[in-house]
Amino acid sequence: MWGSVKKLLGHFGSFNSLLGDVVFETPPVGGQTSKSEFQWRVKQGTDGQSLFVSLKCRPDSSFQVNNRTRAFIEFDLETAEQVRADLDACIAELQRRAKRGPLVSSAGPLVRR
Repeated sequence: MWGSVKKLLGHFGSFNSLLGDVVFETPPVGGQTSKSEFQWRVKQGTDGQSLFVSLKCRPDSSFQVNNRTRAFIEFDLETAEQVRADLDACIAELQRRAKRGPLVSSAGPLVRR
């Protein structure tokens, strides 16, 4: 039943990527605080064909201005370079999967660095 609900909601804007399966993810990296986290992912849309680069983030800090939340995560140089390399890895994975054509099912998340 959940599969059919996901497929139905997937036709409405961002639900396609929001409810899609993670097919590739990089190891999370931390920001300046111990609770912050930043992770790149490749997600398959609920339609089984769309692929998205996704960002999972728990910020160092956040606050509201004019009813809009602003979130920040800060990295040192070494971590910033790792974040860039992880994004490059996700883009390469997205390109690799796009060349293979539509996906029927995912084998679950892969963690690579």
